[in-house]
Amino acid sequence: MTIFIRTVAGGLGAAVVLVASAGPAVASTVSATTGGATPVVGQLVLEPTARGYQGTLPITVTNHSDQPVSHLLITEPVAGSWRGTLSNEFCMVVVPKQYVRTFDCMVSLGAGQSRTYTARFEVLTHTRPYAMSARGGQVAVQVGHDAPVTTSATFRTLFRSTDGSRQGRRPYRQDRTTEAAIATGEARLVQQADGTFAGWLPVTARYDSDAANHFLDVAATLPTGVDIVDMDPPDMPVFSTGFLVPGGAFTEGEERIFRVLLTAPAGTAPGLLGTGTFAVSTYYEGGAAPEGDPSDNTVTFPIRVGA
Repeated sequence: MTIFIRTVAGGLGAAVVLVASAGPAVASTVSATTGGATPVVGQLVLEPTARGYQGTLPITVTNHSDQPVSHLLITEPVAGSWRGTLSNEFCMVVVPKQYVRTFDCMVSLGAGQSRTYTARFEVLTHTRPYAMSARGGQVAVQVGHDAPVTTSATFRTLFRSTDGSRQGRRPYRQDRTTEAAIATGEARLVQQADGTFAGWLPVTARYDSDAANHFLDVAATLPTGVDIVDMDPPDMPVFSTGFLVPGGAFTEGEERIFRVLLTAPAGTAPGLLGTGTFAVSTYYEGGAAPEGDPSDNTVTFPIRVGA
């Protein structure tokens, strides 16, 4: 099954683009009927929001065959934009790539049945005062199990301008390199009732790219005995070796300020204990994404222990 899915998904193309619409699909549609199933999609429109562009893509599948439709393969419109389906079909990446990905959604559509599935997308780029367009996306349907047959349909994409216009469209081009940055100040640890030392350290993380990202990952190097034990706001677990910036994926130009709690053991001598280092990287699809300007990816800060 894995080999088959990868082969079919690879045939969809690695650089296709989907977009979504918060409203109904426009009148124009594209359909394909081969092998007994018909996927139908229309031209889609991404709507500007306070956080990039969002929308939904309706996909109507009609099964004309005497075998079930078992898989719906969707290539995301823009790298990192997939947000699942409204009816929560189980979907998994079958062609993981550095940029756009293809998802295999498990469906069950019997012979003669028709159903509309709704895919959700979010493009985390700053909204523009002009409309944009991107190359069309593609949807494929798998019919049968023993000897799978697939059919596909393509569709056009469009980003509305901030005033709702669809006229005067310009091409949308996603960044291919990330632009993460991290900053902080001096850490001051004060003595607690149990004799240990602790202090909250404010940290600022910023992302100035619309390249695909899942989250920002921070690696920490701290003096012996100093640990990171908590985060505000709470999110994923923290470790003495690092943490994830709370809040998940960043949109272009977004900045977040949060705090991490540092501790040192009882008996630590007052004064300058040493320096710590935070190094931020952008995580996407199993590893660190390429960084455009690494000069602001690392910050070194003093750690001072009070009485």
